[in-house]
Amino acid sequence: MTTTRRRFLGAAAAAASVTGGAGVGRRVVATQDGVDPAALDALRHRLRGRLVVSGDETFDRVRRVFYTNPRTETTPTVIVQCGHADDVPRAVEFARRHGLELAVRSGGHSHLAWGSSGGLVIDLAPLRRIAVDPERRVVTVDGGVLGGDVAVAAGRHGLVPVLGQCPGVGAAGVTLGGGLGWLSGLFGACCDNLLSANIVAADGRLLEADAARDPEVLWGLQGAGANFGVATSFTMRLHPLGPVIGGDIHYDPRDARDVLRGFRDVMRGAPDALQATLNLTRGDRGLFISLCHAGGEADAEQLLHALRTIARPTKVMVHRQDYASLATKAAATAPVTGTTPAFRAIEAVYREEVSDEIIEIFIDRLASAPTDAIFGLSHYMHGAVCRVATDATAFPHRQAHSVHLRVACQWSDPAESDRRFAWTDEWRRLCRPRTDETIYANYQTYATERGGAAIFASNHGRLARLKARLDPDNVFHRNANVSPSQS
Repeated sequence: MTTTRRRFLGAAAAAASVTGGAGVGRRVVATQDGVDPAALDALRHRLRGRLVVSGDETFDRVRRVFYTNPRTETTPTVIVQCGHADDVPRAVEFARRHGLELAVRSGGHSHLAWGSSGGLVIDLAPLRRIAVDPERRVVTVDGGVLGGDVAVAAGRHGLVPVLGQCPGVGAAGVTLGGGLGWLSGLFGACCDNLLSANIVAADGRLLEADAARDPEVLWGLQGAGANFGVATSFTMRLHPLGPVIGGDIHYDPRDARDVLRGFRDVMRGAPDALQATLNLTRGDRGLFISLCHAGGEADAEQLLHALRTIARPTKVMVHRQDYASLATKAAATAPVTGTTPAFRAIEAVYREEVSDEIIEIFIDRLASAPTDAIFGLSHYMHGAVCRVATDATAFPHRQAHSVHLRVACQWSDPAESDRRFAWTDEWRRLCRPRTDETIYANYQTYATERGGAAIFASNHGRLARLKARLDPDNVFHRNANVSPSQS
């Protein structure tokens, strides 16, 4: 790990000039709005991007994240829309100097809206450069790049990235949290393909981490990365891949029990090349399995036949396509109309298998579900991602046949909020395991008494020591958090 000294000194000097060069611990006089307007003006003039505060024309739009609801909604004091990586250390220093809680955002899809806070938000969305090296089969992307954009850029060279299934999720966020997607059976988790990253640490240093320069930091970034700094850019491995078989198979919701059981049976024997998710709703979209098969056509046809025979399909929309086309398809939880709902919420639970008990909970809860609610089985664990040792990266969840259960809702009437939360809370209570509870960082929707140990398992102690080294004050805590080790 090295410090890019020239860039650091320039950014640090500019940041220090915001408040006259005082140390990080010094605070300026605050106003009713939280921060002295003169200090904000000084920061604004030193940014290469934009500073947005309450009252600005774009404030309400910029502050919104994907999962906004009465439980997660916050009103930031300051939003820094970075125009260059050098804006990040300026923003970190400013937040620390003024005692502002820090949040970092790229795609803004955190289930608990960790990409926002009542303090300072570092918005990386404007940082969108993508550089593909087809000879080395790697891609370097800025911290604000979305996963779907990487797939399109890599696809021009016959290559694919290993990123999530939703095109609007930030590529950095999904990778630093572990990352599971269509190709994890073939190529592992997103973090398994991370080669290096540039991060701004809590003290403003610009650090470069890879296998040669501090492999311990790279290890921590591979699954717990949001704890250690702001990733301004990173490099990941690409893979050659031709067209895939992908799309949706729809069924009558009255066949839900048979389809859930059939989905489980097919996935228990699934080859590395297949990944599939199941979605169930009382609404117009009904019951459907979304799939990606990246193997041979004969093998794909056998699997499609198996899926067609678990129940009679009402519609089959599966075809051969470039991977980028599938990777840019809207997520199942996206609105089916052009209207953006006022509120979105999601609950997720990690289970070691799709048990008969879980199937019956889904069937039972469907009867009382709002019509917009979408149940799902996502990230069925098998293949290459499960053949990586649990301590090879910070991301430990490698158990074959485990799966994520989820239910997502969206609504616009505030009077509906309490009823929605009561319903999703009960679903979560029923689905949670009674012992040995595990949580996937990117899918965390609730806290447990075990804290970070429930997320990082046997890797937690090692991560706590790394946290103490890089962020002893836990500045970066709006994430699946690891408390700094006190030992």
